[in-house]
Amino acid sequence: MVHRVDPWTVLRFSALFYGSMLLVGLVAGLLLWIAAATTGVTDNVEQFIKELFAFDSFQLSGGVALRTAVVGGAVLVLVGTGANVMMAVFYNLTSDVVGGIEVTLDEDEADRRPVR
Repeated sequence: MVHRVDPWTVLRFSALFYGSMLLVGLVAGLLLWIAAATTGVTDNVEQFIKELFAFDSFQLSGGVALRTAVVGGAVLVLVGTGANVMMAVFYNLTSDVVGGIEVTLDEDEADRRPVR
């Protein structure tokens, strides 16, 4: 029976999980940006947007995109971690009233091997 979830443990685990997901996303985005810049895709997109909207000048900036992704990702890490902690606190409050969640682990008869 799971009666309580420690909010401090949820905070640490959530921050580590969301932080690592942010790092993976930033590295993947950076590698994709480098590949797009190397192959000329960014230049083609800039030219397409100039022609589509009749802009005199338009330029994609990798530095601005990276800073925006870091700040936005950090905000999402904080929001996700906070939401998980709030859910843990809410679970603790409701489990006091309803008794928690019962977890039953049962193995099949076919999986059992006779002891020799």
